[in-house]
Parts: sequence; structure tokens; C-alpha cells
Amino acid sequence: MRKKPFSIDQAAYANLLAGINNLHFTERKGNLSDFHLYSNDQWLADTAVIEQLTRSKGEWQVDLLFASIYNPLKFLKRHITSHVCPKRAAQQAHFMRRLAAKDQRGTLTVSADQLNPCLN
Repeated sequence: MRKKPFSIDQAAYANLLAGINNLHFTERKGNLSDFHLYSNDQWLADTAVIEQLTRSKGEWQVDLLFASIYNPLKFLKRHITSHVCPKRAAQQAHFMRRLAAKDQRGTLTVSADQLNPCLN
């Protein structure tokens, strides 16, 4: 069975080229202050570590979320590993959370009330 060659209509191609040509208006270099979050990592000592399991493309992905207990909007999310078996993924997530947490007992928590949501 022979595959058809890829083709795109003229309007879509023109739209794609226009978007690429306008990138220099929207893209800009970052400043060193943008990386301050990564270089100054002292705030990670006071973070709650939350494991997250999601199913994607037939695998269970294990992600860890590091959220500051003082400002929950200051967080880092890191992909750890993925497994086919959901039990193995849950076990790995639990162990990785305990390993990554500065507070092994898990007493540092973040609640949704700290976000002060406006329900308008």
C-alpha cells in the first residue's frame, strides 16, 4: 500500500507563512530575572510535594508538583517516569514523593483556600 504524498491547500500554507513571519513581533529574549525562580531555589525547602498520575497514550505518567506553602501559585512540575501498570505507577509516585519531599512525614500541605479564588 502506497502512502499519498503530503499536501496542504494554498490558504492554509499562506496562513502558516504569515504566522512564521510575524514571530519576530511576538517572540523576545528572556532576561536573567526570568530564571531567578530556578537559580534561587531556597523556596523549595518549604514546599508541599504532590504526586500526580495521568494516563497518556496507554501509559501512566508520574509527575511531581512542588508547591510553596506560602504562595501556592509558585510551583514547579516535573515529569518523573511512566509505567504501563497503574499499581506500579502509583507505588513509584508514592516513593518518589517521599524521596523528594523535604518533610518526610507529609505535614506540609497546600489547600485551595490559600489561592483566594474570586467566584464572580
